Amino acid sequence: MGQEIITEDIKKILSETFRELREEITIEVYTKSGTNDMFNEIAVGLVKAMAELSDKIRPRFYSLDDKISGSRNVRRSPTVLIEPDRYSIRYTGAPVGEEGRSFIMALLMASTGKTFISEDSIRRLKRLKDKRHVRVFVSPTCPYCPQQVLYAVSAAIERKDLVSAEVIEIYENRDLAEKYAAMSVPKTFVDETLVSPGLQPEEYFIESLIEGNPVEYVMPAGREDLRDYDVVIAGGGPAALTAAVYAERSGLKSVIFEKANVGGQIAITPVVENYPGFASIAGKTLVDLMVKQAMEYSQVLQGVAVDDIRKMDGTFEIDTAKGTYTAKAVIIATGAESRGLGVPGEKRLAGRGVSYCATCDGYFFKDGKSVIVVGGGNGALTDALYLESLGAHVTLIHRRDSFRAEERLQQSVFQRNIPVLWNSRIAEIMGNKVVEKVKIEDVKTGKTRDIKADGVFVAIGYEPNNDLAKKLDLDMDAEGYIKVDDRMRTSAPGVYAAGDITGSIKQIVVAVSQGSIAALTAFENISNPYWKKGQIGQQVK
Repeated sequence: MGQEIITEDIKKILSETFRELREEITIEVYTKSGTNDMFNEIAVGLVKAMAELSDKIRPRFYSLDDKISGSRNVRRSPTVLIEPDRYSIRYTGAPVGEEGRSFIMALLMASTGKTFISEDSIRRLKRLKDKRHVRVFVSPTCPYCPQQVLYAVSAAIERKDLVSAEVIEIYENRDLAEKYAAMSVPKTFVDETLVSPGLQPEEYFIESLIEGNPVEYVMPAGREDLRDYDVVIAGGGPAALTAAVYAERSGLKSVIFEKANVGGQIAITPVVENYPGFASIAGKTLVDLMVKQAMEYSQVLQGVAVDDIRKMDGTFEIDTAKGTYTAKAVIIATGAESRGLGVPGEKRLAGRGVSYCATCDGYFFKDGKSVIVVGGGNGALTDALYLESLGAHVTLIHRRDSFRAEERLQQSVFQRNIPVLWNSRIAEIMGNKVVEKVKIEDVKTGKTRDIKADGVFVAIGYEPNNDLAKKLDLDMDAEGYIKVDDRMRTSAPGVYAAGDITGSIKQIVVAVSQGSIAALTAFENISNPYWKKGQIGQQVK
């Protein structure tokens, strides 16, 4: 099984990674025959394979019937504990897929005692006085989950006297997922209190952990931490990553702030088939390549939001929870987020079967669950094909009589015989604790009918993340997208925008192109400011 789970290429990478291990690490695996047998085999095989790669890893295998399982309070199969005599860190479910990354990092942290949170967060944790149990619900396909898990594991190591961390895989533990309405991931609880329905910036997680409740604002560090850059880039998608590369190659010192995960929408795109040079590539793989290249040039701060921004005497001051930064230019590449339906039941059942990320949450609905995908563009059809490939029973609902998506995606949907309800919309999403059915309205006749559904995936477009544009009073169109000229200049001197936030065609190649243009224009303008030549207001039409 270990041979099947870890390829030779991955073994080489892990062998190199495990050289960083310092103290010996005990990994305990608990299983019970007849419960999640496939995942039991995976968990056992994975740990055995890892132990073969390092003499610092000591595997132990137990049955839930063994006496030790009671003393460890282990009741679910499989459960994996990391160094249980020193720390309280457990994976309830096999740590595979995306969560395999956090598992490896957790091993390194437990062995070295060095965590991935900042010194400021470590200082904040000293305020914690009461015990906290952190549950992070995850899925193997969620690219955002590992970062949230690493925050929890880091806290459990830094404050091993008070913090315990549990990573719960929703498919293998459906009863827990339904009990905590954690069908969308990542979802984080401190004790029994929901503190975050998604990925949090680090400082928000730490404060939520300390307070035991959701925290919506964290006081940024003082101005004594002022830092100077040529260009500050807000956002972490393809436009931002490309802008950083081009800025640094032009000689500009740059930094990227991304409040969530780097990669943007690509990170949750199952397959990309229209990016030059790749006939077909997983979105997460393409993102990883972009991030690796960007980090060779620029500083990338993941989980750090731009809280405020001000124009000050020809420069900009940018406030974050990690301090205040100054810059000669700002590139806004904050992208857009999924648009909601705005129908009864949607908000109430969000995370309880209503989802906006098929890659993150689709795994829960594999093996025959009935799901609805709403929309007719590339995103909706991509989601439908992905969910169908997992084994879900998919129905597409579109308010028009034809799709807007690329012809190739349409052909794939029709070839797989995915049902489509044309000229229809969802009028209401119904269910007690989770989604149970939806009310469908025929937009031509007005007639309605109810159909059974376990999940609803919404893919009807995006809303721009334009908070920074509002703070800078930039010109925006009627939908809230930032207006730019052909050089990516906005209505404010020294401020540029790129990617989905500009309302352009939502394609990776477009975002990459705009990011490069924005950086090159910033370089030219810093050297030779156009606004000093009386061109202010002329650059954006």
